[in-house]
Amino acid sequence: MSQNRSSLYWELGIVSTLAIAGVLTYCEGFALAQIQKDDTLGVESSIVTPKLIDGQSIEQIDGGAIRSKNLFHSFDKFSVSEGMTAYFNNPIDTHNIISRVTGNSISNIEGIIKTNGNANLFLINPNGIIFGKNASLNIDGSFVASTASSLNFADGTKFSATVPQSAPLLTVSAPIGLEFGSTAAPIRNQSQASPQGATNSVGQGVGLQVQPGKMLALIGGDITLEGGNLTANAGRIELGSVAPYSLVTVSSVNQAWAFRYDGVKNFQNIEFIKLNKIFSTVDTTGETSGNINLQGKRVLVDGSYMFAFNLGMEPGGNIEVNATESVELGKNAFLATGTLKTGNSGSINITTKKFIAKDGAQVSIFNGGSGLSGELTINASDSVELISGFSVPMLPDGSDIVSSGLFSETFGSQNAGNITINTGKLRIHGGARISTSSEGIYRFKLNEFTPVTGKGGKLTVNASESIELIGTSPNGSRVSGLFSRTEGPGDGGNLTVRTGQLIIKDGAAITVNSQARKNVIYVGGDPKNLGKAGDLDITANSILLDNKGKLISNSESGQGGNISLQVRDLLLMRGSSQISTNAGGDKTGGNITINAPNGFVVAPLFANSDITANAFSGTGGKIAIATKNIFGFLPRTRADVEKLDAQEINPNNLQTSDITAFSQQNPSLGGTVQINSPDVDPSKGLVELPRNLVDASQQIAAGCGSGGTAARSSFTNTGRGGTLADPTQPLIADAVLADWITLNPETENRAEGIENKDIQAQRNTDGSQKVDSVNEPSEIVEAQGWIFDANGNVVLVAEVPTGMPYTSMLTAASCPAN
Repeated sequence: MSQNRSSLYWELGIVSTLAIAGVLTYCEGFALAQIQKDDTLGVESSIVTPKLIDGQSIEQIDGGAIRSKNLFHSFDKFSVSEGMTAYFNNPIDTHNIISRVTGNSISNIEGIIKTNGNANLFLINPNGIIFGKNASLNIDGSFVASTASSLNFADGTKFSATVPQSAPLLTVSAPIGLEFGSTAAPIRNQSQASPQGATNSVGQGVGLQVQPGKMLALIGGDITLEGGNLTANAGRIELGSVAPYSLVTVSSVNQAWAFRYDGVKNFQNIEFIKLNKIFSTVDTTGETSGNINLQGKRVLVDGSYMFAFNLGMEPGGNIEVNATESVELGKNAFLATGTLKTGNSGSINITTKKFIAKDGAQVSIFNGGSGLSGELTINASDSVELISGFSVPMLPDGSDIVSSGLFSETFGSQNAGNITINTGKLRIHGGARISTSSEGIYRFKLNEFTPVTGKGGKLTVNASESIELIGTSPNGSRVSGLFSRTEGPGDGGNLTVRTGQLIIKDGAAITVNSQARKNVIYVGGDPKNLGKAGDLDITANSILLDNKGKLISNSESGQGGNISLQVRDLLLMRGSSQISTNAGGDKTGGNITINAPNGFVVAPLFANSDITANAFSGTGGKIAIATKNIFGFLPRTRADVEKLDAQEINPNNLQTSDITAFSQQNPSLGGTVQINSPDVDPSKGLVELPRNLVDASQQIAAGCGSGGTAARSSFTNTGRGGTLADPTQPLIADAVLADWITLNPETENRAEGIENKDIQAQRNTDGSQKVDSVNEPSEIVEAQGWIFDANGNVVLVAEVPTGMPYTSMLTAASCPAN
């Protein structure tokens, strides 16, 4: 019996120990939750009760101070450990749960926060808030987490976390602001939670998520998404990073909240970054995409995403990014709005001092259904810089480059959205680009392409100081620049540039074109049915095209677009650069207008920098140049080019800098080249001559001395600038650049068998191209001798008439008989 009794005691001891251990573990779990009330609300203080419901560890929060539809809670500590739930057991008719933390500890949220009904929840902790990787929300209302010191109300009262108020001071009026005191603590989100398997637009866990149409807001100091996600399908996500002593205005909108930053003088930083290769995502995609609003000093999005895709029939939401200093998009960052059905897409607006996108980062708007696209606007008072791309494997035998840039595309029946850039300086290099296009639907696995009828959007760039477009991607597959194109029957969009100085070099380009997609199977479309290339309109103080820099408005089988250049000072082309508006098929070449009435159009003579408005088998376009003077260019007819390049009839194959507008296939369908370079005003610099003029011819005749003695005579022509320079000598520094005549060189034109036998511009003799030169000076012919006319006067002549006495100026003259 004793042995059995001992055994029984031992068994009971084991059971008791296990039971006690379980209780201790259960209590330890609640201790880790660290939700502790304070006594600042008196008899209306919060009541925190640990519970185990359906196997779930829960801290139920009852009590609190009720004022109308507002419920106030006050805690000394508020943290939720992993696997735990903080459950606000609020009355079902509550509109707002407003909770504060008055102690000195950060809120670490690793578990679930839950409420009843449609109540909105405010969590205010001026010490800081961290959402861990498993943090999630189970609420039907909106959620606001803030590190403000207090929530201010319309009647002047404050629900303060730093100076706690007693119950009688609680208000029933509406909250109007989040006020920050001497600190503005950070908020960090690492949540990748996936409750009930929920995922976002890129297949990640939704992280912190509110119900469709609701708001999720983080308002504090530095805001960091560190491998963390925020999701509000068809709702609104608000991130505000402010400095101490700030007041963020709060107003109620449709049972949610709107925030304004008019009273904020200084801001802090917002960052979306990776954590252990896990990227961060902010997503408002839904049946009506929601809005995303960021407000800070510096905004960094590195390897992370912001999406607002519209999947329904209602208008979509916008992405707004406002940063007082800079917005920087790092490797593979992606900001996008778009519509996939009948609803309109939202827009993207970025306002800052400096905007940078690099290493494949992209901002994109698109429409893939019948809905209208939104617009993309960048307002950067200082600068916009787009840098390079990065290489990603696309095919087993090669790779492609994902370009950094700004993009607007249509894959449907509606036009692509417009892109507008307003800045001081724009710099694009390394294969980065800004592009608007009418694309089409490409099925990669089947290699099938269906063009769409939507037109390309407008691209407008206003850069008060300068625009620099430089180079290509490292492998040469992507060209840096500004682009507008169409791959289908819809016309390409127009491209407008306004700047002080425009520099395009090292293969970079500004291009508006119409071009069919290569090496694909067309389904439901015709690659020959292409819309018109867009028009290119540029206004600048100076334009430099260097080392294959290009301004192009070409069409492969459609009509070429028009190019219009307004230049105040100088258009300089060198290093095989191009201005081209050529047309394919039987379409007409576009028009090129260069208006520089007080400036110059210049190219080195053998720089192979061409201005062309040619057509393939259609009619050539029109080139009109108005300038103070033009140097180095040769207007050529089709016959000129064919004589020097009979195989291709391509002015680009000639080493000279040429101006052409003709049809390559049809000599009778020439375009027009008109060059207006006005003469110098003859009224300037006139000097009144003496009244008693001397007959110069008599002075020459007097050189024949009397008495049969020969005398040596001379004739000198002196102009305004002194004795005329020898045309065979180099120009001096103060040479007057006016009315030059191009001399015929003795050298060959083309290194590979094409002779340059006629560098001077030729008049058209075959009708293929009309070349006009307004106010063109008459050819100057040097006098070869002199004769006496019937009145005995001396006349200088180039060639002696038959039967007339003639004296050469090149040999010693003999006097005529008296």
